[in-house]
Amino acid sequence: MGIGKQTIAEKPVSVSEVKKILEERKEKGELTYEQKVTLEYAQEFGKIGPRKLKEAAEKLADLGIDNKIAVRIIDVRPKTKEELRLIFEKTRLGLKDEQVKKILDIAAELE
Repeated sequence: MGIGKQTIAEKPVSVSEVKKILEERKEKGELTYEQKVTLEYAQEFGKIGPRKLKEAAEKLADLGIDNKIAVRIIDVRPKTKEELRLIFEKTRLGLKDEQVKKILDIAAELE
């Protein structure tokens, strides 16, 4: 953090949301080198529309998944039970087979 700058709030956002934020900032002025590199990455991988993002986040929240994990699921879009378990590896949330299937179905809808 530079001199005179402070973090006001923090919230996890998906790659698609990062893309939108940086594109808006680019319209208002110059981006830093790091922001340019991040925007290039986000343009390559952040291809989910805002409506789909919101729907997926809401469905995951309905399953009791917190926003931070939901963002990871949306970004990674796991296709297998093993990929999904890696996302949940550091959490203490135990997933039942039914929950795994629902989460994988939500991720598949994002393709």
